[in-house]
Amino acid sequence: MTEREKRDLAWRLADDSDILDFDKALELVEYRPAEAERLIRDREEMRELMDELARANQRLKLAAQEFR
Repeated sequence: MTEREKRDLAWRLADDSDILDFDKALELVEYRPAEAERLIRDREEMRELMDELARANQRLKLAAQEFR
């Protein structure tokens, strides 16, 4: 992995994180790149699930309004 790729991965990891700043994320990428990638994948999957849940909730609200 190039230095540029490591820095990009670290920025992605630190983005929206309450725990990791860029320097800590870069350290994680340096020593455990597979773990860093897994964390990003997990975060993306969680974001997709939350979006899906929000859409389902919206459909449920619309259905309840029609039922009234």
